[in-house]
Amino acid sequence: MAVYVWQQELDPGFPLAVLEYELHGDGDPMHWHDHLEIALVLEGRGRFVIAGRRLPAEPGDAFFIDNSQPHVAHARPGSDMALLLVLFRPELIAGPGCREFDLGYLAAFRPADPGMSPCVPGDSPLSASIRPLLRELEAISARGERGEQQLADATLRQILALVNRDRGADAVGATGGTATTHRELIRPVLAYIDRHGREPISLEQVATVAHVSPSRIRHVFKEVTGVGFKEYVTQVRMTEAKRLLLSTELSVAEVAQTVSYTNVSQFYKVFDRSCAMSPAEYRRYYTPAAGEDGAPQVR
Repeated sequence: MAVYVWQQELDPGFPLAVLEYELHGDGDPMHWHDHLEIALVLEGRGRFVIAGRRLPAEPGDAFFIDNSQPHVAHARPGSDMALLLVLFRPELIAGPGCREFDLGYLAAFRPADPGMSPCVPGDSPLSASIRPLLRELEAISARGERGEQQLADATLRQILALVNRDRGADAVGATGGTATTHRELIRPVLAYIDRHGREPISLEQVATVAHVSPSRIRHVFKEVTGVGFKEYVTQVRMTEAKRLLLSTELSVAEVAQTVSYTNVSQFYKVFDRSCAMSPAEYRRYYTPAAGEDGAPQVR
C-alpha cells in the first residue's frame, strides 16, 4: 500500500485542528504525519490499518494514532464512513523543556506496552466518557475564538487523562520505553524518504540521517512502520509514479526514470505488483476523457 506525508496546516501558536472527514470506500492511501491524531468514527463501518495492524472500525470507536505511524482508514467497499478528527502537534501538550507530568498526557498515543490497541471500543464506558468531550472540543474549535483556546486545551487534556486513567498509563509510556525511542528514531528517516523519493536511496544513507548503523535501521524501520525499508521506498515511488502518469504527458519510460528506475522492465513488474495493472492501463483507466470535468486526455 502506498505511503505519503499528509501535510496539515496548523496554527504555530496553537497547533490544533478539529474537522469532520468522510471516507468513500477504500480509496484513501496509507500516510503518516507529524501531528498526533484522534479519530472518532461517527457513522459507517470499515477498518483502520495502523503500523501494519488491521483494526475493525465501528461507530463510537476512537483511535489514538501517534505521529510517524503509517496508517489509513477505509470504509467498507461501496459505502461511506464519517470521522471526527482531532489533529494536534505534541508540543501543544508537552513542548521542549516541559514537565514530566505534561509528557504523561501523551501516553495515550505512546503506551509502554507496544501490543496495546490504539482503539477505544465504541461500546466501552471509556468511549461513552470521551465522545461528548470530543464533540465539545469540535464546538469550541468551530467557534474559532482566541479567548477559548485555554478551554480547548483543557478539554483535550481531559480526554487524554481519561484514556490514561482507564489504561493505567503514565509518563513512562510517553517518555521512556523501547517503542517510543524507536518511533522517534524513525521520524527523520521517513521525512528524508519523502523528500528524496525520486532519487536512489540506500539503507546506508538513511542510517546516516538517523546516526545509527544500517542493520539497526533495518530492524527498527520494520518494527515501527510494519513494512521493510525497501518496500516502503517502493511504495513512495509508486505513489509518485501514479501522480506523474495522471498529471503529466511523460512517457512510461520517462516516468520510470524520474522515480529512479533505470530498468523499465523492472518498473513494469513493480508497478503491476503494486496496482494490478500496467502503467499504460492505469493512465487510461484513471484519466478523464477529453471534455469530462474539463480535463484533457493524457496519453
